[in-house]
Amino acid sequence: MSELSEILRKEYKKKEEKKPIDFSMLMEMIEQLYDAVEPEVMDNSPLPATGYILTKENDEYDSTTEEGPAANVTSIRRPVVKITELWGQPGKNDRMIMESMMKQIVGPTVKEKIKSVNEFLDASPEPGQGDISEVMSYLIFLDTFASIISDYGASVSGFLFEAFLAALFGNTSIQVDDPEQVGAVGSLPIEDNQLWMQLRQCREAWEAGDECEEWGLVPYSLKVLRQDGVVHGSYKNLVDFFLSDDPKRKSDSITYLIVIKDAATKGEGKGNWTGLLKFYEFVITRETFLNIIGRPEPVAIFDYVPYTVPGNKGQSVGVAIMADGSRRKLAQIRGMDFYRTEEGQAWPEDERIPKGTNVQRLQQVGTKDVASAKLFTPEEYAKVKGEFTDVEVSRQVFAALRDTKGYGSKAKGGAQWSVPRTSYEEGFIGSINLEPNLLKEKAEEYTQSLNASIVSIFNALGALSDNINRYFISGKKTAGTDAIGNARVLKDEVNNVIPEEGIEQREVSESKEKKDLTNDEEVIIIDV
Repeated sequence: MSELSEILRKEYKKKEEKKPIDFSMLMEMIEQLYDAVEPEVMDNSPLPATGYILTKENDEYDSTTEEGPAANVTSIRRPVVKITELWGQPGKNDRMIMESMMKQIVGPTVKEKIKSVNEFLDASPEPGQGDISEVMSYLIFLDTFASIISDYGASVSGFLFEAFLAALFGNTSIQVDDPEQVGAVGSLPIEDNQLWMQLRQCREAWEAGDECEEWGLVPYSLKVLRQDGVVHGSYKNLVDFFLSDDPKRKSDSITYLIVIKDAATKGEGKGNWTGLLKFYEFVITRETFLNIIGRPEPVAIFDYVPYTVPGNKGQSVGVAIMADGSRRKLAQIRGMDFYRTEEGQAWPEDERIPKGTNVQRLQQVGTKDVASAKLFTPEEYAKVKGEFTDVEVSRQVFAALRDTKGYGSKAKGGAQWSVPRTSYEEGFIGSINLEPNLLKEKAEEYTQSLNASIVSIFNALGALSDNINRYFISGKKTAGTDAIGNARVLKDEVNNVIPEEGIEQREVSESKEKKDLTNDEEVIIIDV
C-alpha cells in the first residue's frame, strides 16, 4: 500500500511541476497504478477486454460489449455536484465549474431558459444522435435543481436557489449577500441576485425574431412559496431601493421571480408537492409602484336597511348579509352591530329577535376601492397618487413615499407590503416538472441517444473513482481489481472517441497557432 501511495504522490507532484494534468497524464498514472496494484489483487484468471470486472462481492453489470452498449445500460453517470453558496460569486472555483456545466442551458432570460428546459424534457432523442455536452448540462441542471428544492428546508432552499441562478446566468451575475455589493446604504437590499441577461427593453424585439444585443445586470428578488402563497416584502427597503442612485444598483427596476411548489389537491397525498414548479414574474418601477404595492382593492360598504324577521324561531343577531346573499360573522366586521331596533339602538347580542319584528339589518350595499391601510392613510394615498404619472416619476417626486404611514410604522423595515396570488398569476412565465420518475425516465431515454463509447467513458470513470476510494480508503483489495477493469474500459473507449492521432494533430495545430500568433501571420487551424 505504501508503494502505491508513493507512486501517486510522486507522479502527481512531477506532473504538477510541469503543467496541469491532462487525460494522457491521467492514463499514464493509471498504468503505473495498475503495475503496482496487480501483484496484490490479481488472481490467475485473465481480465476481459471490456466491461466491469465482476467479483463475488460486487455483482455489477457490463457497461459495454464488443458490439456496443449492453441492453441493460440505461443511465449515464453524471458528475456529483457539490451544492454550495460559492456558486453565487464570480471567480470562485466552484462557480466556474458549475457555470461551465450550465452553459448549454440556452435562453437570455428566465422565461427562455424555462422554455429550453421544457423543450429538452419534451423531446424524443434519436438513438446515437445525442450531444454529450447538451445532454449532460440539462441532466445536471435537473438533478441539481430538484435536490435544491426537495432536499432542504424553505429558507436554505431559497438561499441555494439564489446561488444556483447566479451560476446559471454566469458572466458577472452575483448572489447578493452584502448590502455593500449593491449600494444599499441605510437599508437592507431587496434584490437577492443581479443576473446577467437580456435587458427588458430588448426582449420584445428579440421575441419578434429581431437581433438585440442589449445585455446587462438585472436586479432580481426571489420568492419560493407554497401553493397560493402571498408575496411579502419590506415597504421601507423597497422605497429606498427606488430612491437610491448608487451605480451598484444597476437598474431602476426590480424583478420579482415567484416559484410556486404545486401541491396535490386530493387523495392521500393532498397538500404534498407534486414535483411541478410554477414560475411567475412581475416588474416594479417607480412608475408602476402604486399599481402593484398597496394598490386599491375593492372593499365592501355596509349600511342599515329595514328588515322584518321571518321564520318560526326568530333571528340570530351575529350575522350580516353580503350582496351575494352570503353571511358574514360578527368578528369579521368589528365595531358595527348587525341588528338595530327601528329607533337605531343595538339589539343585545345574546337575545334572539322574535319572528315578525321590524328591525334595521346591516347589509352590504356596494364596494369602494381602498388602498392598503397598513401603508397609507386615505389622505396620503390621494396625495401621492396625484403626483405620480404613468410616464415618468422622478426620485424627487417618489421621495413623497417617505412620509407615508408604512415607511416608518416599525423600527426596522417599515410595514410589510403584500401581493396576492391573484395579482402575480398574471405574470406566469412557465413551469418545470421535477417529478423523480419523470427525470429518471428522461435520463434513461437520453442515455440511449448517446454514443456507446461516451456512455462507457462516464460510467467507467465514475466506477473507477468509486473503486479507487474503496481500495485506498476502505482497504478492499477486490476493489483494486475492479479499478483496473474500469481503467481499461476508460482507456479503450477514450481511444475510440479521441484517437491518439487526433490528439497529436490537435497538439500540432495548437502549437502552430501559437507560433503564427507570435509571428503575426495568418492562423490555419486544422479541423479534427
